[in-house]
Amino acid sequence: MEENNRLETNTGSSGSGSILYGTGQQPSEESGSSAVYGAGAQPQGTAPVQLTKPSTQGTASVQLTKPSEPQPAPVPPVSGPMQVPPPIQGAPPEKPKKKKGAGLVVGILCAAAVVIVIAIGALAVKSLLGGDPKKQLAKGMANMAKEMAAYQSSVAGDIGLDELNRLKETEPVHTNMDLSFTDPSATGGITSIDLGVDAVTDYKKKMAEFDVSLGTYGIEMQVGNIVAADNTLYVSVPILFHEDVYSLDLTNLGRDFNNSAWSSLIGETLSEDYGITLFGDRTPDSGEADEESELAKILNRHSAVMKDSMKFETIREKREFTFDGTYAEYGGVRVTTDKDAYNELMEAVRDDILASESYRAFMEGYQTTYAGDFEAFREDMDHVIEQIFGVRLEQDLVMDYYLDKKGRIINISTPEDIAVSGQDVEIDFMAVDIDFSGTERTLDSIEGGVYLQSGDEILYIGISRAAAITEDYYSEDLTLRIQEDSSDDEAVFWYANDWGYTDQTFDLQISLEVPGTSLEFRAEGAYTDIVKGEGYTLRLNHGAITIDGEDFLLMTGSIETEPTENTIEVPENATDVLRMSESDITGLLYGGLMY
Repeated sequence: MEENNRLETNTGSSGSGSILYGTGQQPSEESGSSAVYGAGAQPQGTAPVQLTKPSTQGTASVQLTKPSEPQPAPVPPVSGPMQVPPPIQGAPPEKPKKKKGAGLVVGILCAAAVVIVIAIGALAVKSLLGGDPKKQLAKGMANMAKEMAAYQSSVAGDIGLDELNRLKETEPVHTNMDLSFTDPSATGGITSIDLGVDAVTDYKKKMAEFDVSLGTYGIEMQVGNIVAADNTLYVSVPILFHEDVYSLDLTNLGRDFNNSAWSSLIGETLSEDYGITLFGDRTPDSGEADEESELAKILNRHSAVMKDSMKFETIREKREFTFDGTYAEYGGVRVTTDKDAYNELMEAVRDDILASESYRAFMEGYQTTYAGDFEAFREDMDHVIEQIFGVRLEQDLVMDYYLDKKGRIINISTPEDIAVSGQDVEIDFMAVDIDFSGTERTLDSIEGGVYLQSGDEILYIGISRAAAITEDYYSEDLTLRIQEDSSDDEAVFWYANDWGYTDQTFDLQISLEVPGTSLEFRAEGAYTDIVKGEGYTLRLNHGAITIDGEDFLLMTGSIETEPTENTIEVPENATDVLRMSESDITGLLYGGLMY
């Protein structure tokens, strides 16, 4: 890389560190004109719509800003201002304008497809040996993976989360939640409510018990008790049903409900084979790890198709980037993937995911939520998967990976717009340009995004990230934004967090801002009383939900987890709710209302 990564400092330049943000038009000598990087004008009606950033000369750009209080504050640019996408040049006028909501959904799906392309390309590159460009890119990918590992929170390791999860599989665990909720806008009456949940879970015996209480102004009231034994729930609510206990077997819930008086009274039925499993046959080695590994196996299984179709070249034409105000020129590796191989890969991956055991297990988790509408929900989810993997290339995929002198990837971009198509996805072109310009770690500072063009519309999906790690803390500030060029409106997601390594403190803020409204969640607290692998206390010193700049709900409290020797007892003489007569049900409901 020494030949391609010549460092030059320019003291008199005021240009951006990325061609995407440059003020002038800069043609690409290696691949011809690039719509992303502002190549020369092309004939009206014959060229693809240009995904070009606007010039900073002559017109004032609209700055994308991160939401904050009391007014939005601009995000400091890393390699040039992130501006609103420009008016479209050369757009075919005969295509009708699509609805904004549909454009956002389709755009996000296509962006996901781009990420999958990059991920599969990385997997394929790691298996290649020989050749300088291949080795350079493989080193860049390895460096990026190493940097990502540095951002993992130390809390999971300090509290022994893996060991604690294994403990829960074999021993009973006691969890006590004590939270207080306050309505800051309430005037008079009850403004604060205390919620207490005292729980014991014993996954080995497939049992759990939950005691729920409510209180206010120092007065606590026992609300009810729930016991789960194998696949049956036992519920008692003293404030409504005195000492009575009611049971519900969930194993054949659909059949039993349809044959009960409840179905006649309500006028509803469930699928005959509908049931709920409270405690699956889960072991410490099963679960999400297996689901992730199955997806990785699917990608690895098909990566050979990509590997054989990929061509690696050294980028001879340097590109200028900026780091801490210093400009430098770097080269890198250009990877070209055959479009037919890519399209075949997407189809194969789609089919394998839809047929995978992990996808089946994922869908089963929603059976309870959607009940009678589950089949329609499954069809919708299948269609979403088909859309994500439904984008097809109309030309070979060309991706540029620029690397610095240390072999770190500092930019991933497409030198020209990528023509795409899809039966259900109306996207014509896409382009990518993302800078990684952190000093200590390149991923400390990320700026860039994905551009999607459909007809006469352009959708911009941008990311801005600033992170820092020291011996004492880890901080992150991340902004994701979605914006159409035809409107100043944008959807902005913002996440910021400071983790204290020495005292396990956290200060978290999450916000979502869409045109006309905003929602924010704030939480500040710490992990205390840590016994690694056995238990800990999560203290919430202050939490708040804010809507449109006004505090909606304030929270404080704690959640404590520890091993226990308490045993769970199944209530006796419980009434099976699905065997009750209509008169029993009427009496139950009437009595509860009158009590």
